[in-house]
Amino acid sequence: MNNSLYLKRYVETHPDNKMAWYLLGKEYEQAGEQGKANYCYNKAEGVYEAFELSQVPSDIWKNYEQRLLEMEKDKERKRKRTRRLLAALVLLLLVFLPPAQAPGSATGNVAEVLFPPHEPASANALNKEKPDSRKEPLYTAVASGQGKDSAGPLSSLLQHPQQLPNWSVALGMKRSGKWLLWSRDMERLYGLHRNDQGAIAIQPYEGAAEECDCEPADSSRLKRSAGQWADLQVETAVLQEAAKQYKARHGRLPKSLDELTQPFPSNWLSGRSKAMEQMFETLMRQQSQGTGGQGQPGQPGNSLEEPGYWGTSPDGDPFFEQPLQVIIDRKRHRLAVVSGGILLRNYAVGLGGAKTPLGDFHINDKVVNPNGTTKGPYGTRGMQLSDTLYAIHGTLDVDSIGANESEGCIRMLTEDVEELFDLVPMGTVVKIREGVLPEDLWTPKERFKLKHTQGQTNPGKVYHWLD
Repeated sequence: MNNSLYLKRYVETHPDNKMAWYLLGKEYEQAGEQGKANYCYNKAEGVYEAFELSQVPSDIWKNYEQRLLEMEKDKERKRKRTRRLLAALVLLLLVFLPPAQAPGSATGNVAEVLFPPHEPASANALNKEKPDSRKEPLYTAVASGQGKDSAGPLSSLLQHPQQLPNWSVALGMKRSGKWLLWSRDMERLYGLHRNDQGAIAIQPYEGAAEECDCEPADSSRLKRSAGQWADLQVETAVLQEAAKQYKARHGRLPKSLDELTQPFPSNWLSGRSKAMEQMFETLMRQQSQGTGGQGQPGQPGNSLEEPGYWGTSPDGDPFFEQPLQVIIDRKRHRLAVVSGGILLRNYAVGLGGAKTPLGDFHINDKVVNPNGTTKGPYGTRGMQLSDTLYAIHGTLDVDSIGANESEGCIRMLTEDVEELFDLVPMGTVVKIREGVLPEDLWTPKERFKLKHTQGQTNPGKVYHWLD
């Protein structure tokens, strides 16, 4: 790494050091990059004049530069040592420790790790079937690692080893810019098995092969249940958001799923699913206890053996902790459904350029066939933004998707707006921004769909959105 890179890193963390800006400018000037040098000299202000227009000996600034470089190089050496130690720890866990066969896992590289204060456990103890051992693991999702030189997701999973369930599987979310991508087809990264003595067997799967530089085990038999878990977390997030918005309006949580699935205008949800019916009571009980979705130990209804299981921990905690939101990117003509930094969907939309206002809104009305017919200019679904004339709706003009041809509304393809109608409850926050979403579209092969409630049209009103 040359001096200019070290100096650049230094001024990024010390932008008020005018001498450092001057030294970086000298490096750029010597490299023939006069434009960058002039920018740095402007940042250096009086220091530039003092050294360039006076007879200050050059060895003074050269000595100062040497001290800055040594400081930054020392920081870089410490960062590299830390990364190497983390990577070495993971490799030791995955490769060099004695293998143990974990219950329910395929034969392959398995590392056994003991976390204090427990005594060492034998492979036989780790293999011993427990009366409550499950046919399927508890799943969680983490950011996929960045290759074998990175500690990847495993280090974060092992920060609290005693909180791990007896058998869990980590799924990997890929990245798109700053966003993590949610999918029912996430890679299986690791299987982690823990016994009563605290010994953890770590089984790398195909998705972790690049990180551990090892022979992964076959996890194909987990693909179906992992996909079901991912789908259930989306249904849970939708139900949670609907209950939260209902409480904001009525001051209490809904007493039944029926209160969320009324005809228009009380159609907080467009419909229901079997999973929502099974999880409703447990979810409302947790929210009424003020746990924010965090379950209480010993609560019933959280076992994978029971048809109502839906959590990502033994206590039935939902995976998505942040509320659902709709984000519209006016620059890239995209509309996304997100939870925190996780992107669930990313659709192409038609907009109106500057006619589509930036700002924060919420879904005020959810209407099926807002024109009273499936062939109207607003398509088969409409979602009004606050008390405005702007709406998210379908369109017959498919060529306007990706263009600025509307009068300010957000136009969507039929299959996209119908899925969005089911995904986002009434009251969901909608943010219109510039340049915040990725270009790549992100939609599943099988769309999210609820069993619709009857009566979601509004024959008593003729909508005059801006289209």
